[in-house]
Formats: sequence, structure tokens, C-alpha cells
Amino acid sequence: MKDIYELLNGMDFDESEFEPMEVSEVENEKVKRALKKSIKQKNRSSWKKGAAAAAIFACLSAGMVGMTFPAYASSIPVVGDLFKFLDTGKTGMYDHYKEFSTGLNLTEESSGIKVTIQDAVYDGKTVSMTYVIESDKKLAENLLIGGSPEIKGSQASAGSSQITKVDDHHYVGLFKSTNLNQMDADQVNMEWKINSLSLPDSHTKIKGDWNFAFSLNAAEQKEEVFNLSAKKGGVQVSITKISQTPMSFSILYIQKADEKIRDQWDDMMVELDVKDNLGNSYSGEGNGGSGKDAYSISSSSTFEKLDPKATELIVTPHVQLRKHTPENHGEAVITEDGEKREIPVKQKPGKVKEEIVLDAMVIPLRD
Repeated sequence: MKDIYELLNGMDFDESEFEPMEVSEVENEKVKRALKKSIKQKNRSSWKKGAAAAAIFACLSAGMVGMTFPAYASSIPVVGDLFKFLDTGKTGMYDHYKEFSTGLNLTEESSGIKVTIQDAVYDGKTVSMTYVIESDKKLAENLLIGGSPEIKGSQASAGSSQITKVDDHHYVGLFKSTNLNQMDADQVNMEWKINSLSLPDSHTKIKGDWNFAFSLNAAEQKEEVFNLSAKKGGVQVSITKISQTPMSFSILYIQKADEKIRDQWDDMMVELDVKDNLGNSYSGEGNGGSGKDAYSISSSSTFEKLDPKATELIVTPHVQLRKHTPENHGEAVITEDGEKREIPVKQKPGKVKEEIVLDAMVIPLRD
């Protein structure tokens, strides 16, 4: 049987079948970059599968994004490679995750709804997990999960959540998170307690108990430590480590800004453009980071499988500077009476955003 990704790839789509949804300015820019990176040709060799890989997810604050396929989704079986299926931009980011993941297939049922954790993979720092939600009754276009998975012992994590409606009774999703306060661990313990599923379109909440707990091991990995830096226009990015697994590689880096940048701009975001000496471009995703403010942060980004023939990576940091406006930022406080009061945004003068492209840094790769 073909999996859902293969079935979708072979279908002839009508643009009217898709239902549009609003996305933020930041997400719009990420999609544009991913599209540019996906227009490429690659010749890749395969790793041999080593030790069994596994994963868990813990996310304290994550955005929920999704899309629906109303015209043809009812014919799609909820089986196969959900990592590939949920890579809607076909960037190649998750092409090898299924191959090196652990098939968990853990199911909990409550209130007529089944939640199944399907596959998981853990690279020693970042964890990813696919899941399926199946309901006896028709739900809604949008679905929110009440309860975030947690890595036991972790005090902070950063991550993302993605959910897609397959048909009126099925949803599939992906959780991804990075543990921010621990050194790389060979094993992680997970708990995911779901107490409700919310349908925001109808202001309905379905209460229930879907509880999961298990331990998972890290994938095979090798690491190299570096001290590379690039600086321009008052901002600096330093690469400190690269970690490779059979399905991906991650780059750890630190961002800094001088006082002039801090005074002029409200926040700063770094995206890494990564190529190798063979001409391959690599799609990636940020894992979040931690630091004392928006300008001094230690972060990491994970990229698709590394070409084993590559001997160098060429990393070009793109620094996005932004000012807060009523359209891209909001704050609120809860008064003593329990009322929510929005705080007006004080916009700084001048242009709202700017990009600074730093000089490329070359990372030599160990055999």
C-alpha cells in the first residue's frame, strides 16, 4: 500500500480544493526561503542504520499550523511516512526521519477519540514525534490539543507543533522540541497528558484523558566543536558545534548585538543558509534558544541529511532585525478585576525591518 505522501504526490490538484489560512509575517518569510532552497538537485548516498533511534517531545510554547485537503482527503489512509507527509513544502527536511525512527504505535482512547503516537526520533538534543487523532464523530477544520508533552527533568524547551486535517474524522500531526537546559542526553523520559481537545471554530471543548509515558534512546551521532565568528553592522554570529546523525545534522550558534542595534531595533532573529562544497543546499528549521534577552541567545538549527561525500559546509547567517508594530506584536495584562487589558505598542521611528547578511563561515567536516 502506498503511504499518504506518495498518494498526494501523484494527485492532480485543483487550486480551488485548498482552503487558505492566514500566516504571520515571520512564517511567510520562512516559506519563501524554504521554497528557494527546495529548487535544487541532489545526489545523496545513504547511511547504514546503526543503533535504534527514538524520540520524545516537550514544548512549553508552540505555534499551531495546519491545512486541509477537503476534496480528496477521505481516500487517504492514515498510514505511512507522516514525517514526509507533513513536510508540505517538500523541502526534504524529513526525508530520512522515518527510516531512522522508532515505531511506537501507542494508542489511548477517551470520549470516543483515539490518539496514537506513531513514530519518534531523537538526535540527542532535538526530539520529533508524529501522531494520529481519530474520532467517531465529525470534529472541525481546526483542532487544538490541551496538554503539552514534557521531557522529564527539563526546566525549559523550545519547539513547534503542526497539525493537518486529513478528513472529517482524522488528523495527523508533528511535535518537535529542543531541550534548552540540559547537556546532550543518551536517553530521555517522556510524559504527555492530554486533558482536552478544543474546537475553536465552534467554541467547543471535548474533555478526556489521553496519557502517555515512555523512555527513548538517542540516535547514533558524532559531534565537532568549533570557534567560528562573523560580524557586521553591529551584529555577530558564532558557530560553536555541529552534530551529525544518520538522518540530519544540527548547528549550534550564538548571536550577539551591540548597543546601537539594541536601541534601534526591538528583536533580532538569525537564519542560517547552509551549502556544502559539492553545491548542495540544505533545508533546515530553527530549534529555538535561550539567553538573557532577544539579542544575546544561544540557539541551534537542524538540517536535512548531510551528503557523506561533502568535506566542507559553507554557512551564511541572515540576521533579521524588526521593530514592534501593532500588526506584528501585542502585549496585555490582567487587571485586579480579572479583565484583560491590551498595552499599546510604542513603535520606534524609521523602517520596520532590515536584513543583514554576514560573511560566510566554512566548517571543515571530519571523516
